[in-house]
Amino acid sequence: MRLLRPREVATSIFEIDFTKLYSEGKRAILFDLDNTLGGRRPHRLEPDVIALLEELTRIGFHIGILTNRRQANDPVIGHLAQDYPLLHRARKPSKKGFRSLLEKLGASPHQAVMIGDRLLTDIIGANRLGIYSIRILP
Repeated sequence: MRLLRPREVATSIFEIDFTKLYSEGKRAILFDLDNTLGGRRPHRLEPDVIALLEELTRIGFHIGILTNRRQANDPVIGHLAQDYPLLHRARKPSKKGFRSLLEKLGASPHQAVMIGDRLLTDIIGANRLGIYSIRILP
């Protein structure tokens, strides 16, 4: 099934060629949180992850976080939400969360990239809207 196929696969966010994505017209990056920006339910993000997010912003990307986590008072969610639009309880793969975050970022699905680890939430949700999907292998 085509909806289950990501456009790219990587073992880490650090393997992704963001310069290539930018040259192809991508301007918004939606990141999943668990097992993508951090491990399973991270209590903090590693400094190299924060540095990557800052570098992507300097390049010109609009960064957003789309997570199904429920706790709004989670320290990682709180930290990320200070600098980036973040939607928790996104109910992925529902289109509503993706659309809402894209609107906040001022981007169309064609300009966006979704990076996440789960086929049934991150990849299907992105593919249903025509968002370029990249799966991070656990």
